[in-house]
Amino acid sequence: MITVTIDTSDLTRKLADFPEALARAQRNALKVIGNVVKNHTTEAFRDPSYRPSPWAPRKDTKAKHQLLIKSGDLRDNFRAVVTGPDTVVVGTKVKYAGYHQFGTKNMPARPFFPIDKYGQLTPTVQRDIKDNVEDIYKKEIGRVFGGGGG
Repeated sequence: MITVTIDTSDLTRKLADFPEALARAQRNALKVIGNVVKNHTTEAFRDPSYRPSPWAPRKDTKAKHQLLIKSGDLRDNFRAVVTGPDTVVVGTKVKYAGYHQFGTKNMPARPFFPIDKYGQLTPTVQRDIKDNVEDIYKKEIGRVFGGGGG
């Protein structure tokens, strides 16, 4: 008769660390998600390819500043804040932001947040988030199981 004894104590110790690694990955992922959305939002003012839809041209063709960038207050005041274990909020305290994002009766919408008309993140943002979040989880799992992750 042959018997094999397998010592799983190392695996048991590593598995005990796993919940903490997942929680750390979740916190880091939320920060990254917020920053991806914030960065895409800010870039929409500079690069039309970041906009969820084209902006209507301005009526005042004599204006010298770029569209929606008279002072830069709107473009420069987006923040991403983790507000809970599974929530990140990206926004601005600039009071007129909503008028530009959604339009008014007398002003066309010029959306800068990377969300489509159904409230979904644009495919480019979804892809950037997916790539970044996968890297975070791989890194944390690698730390637990010794497969890299710095």
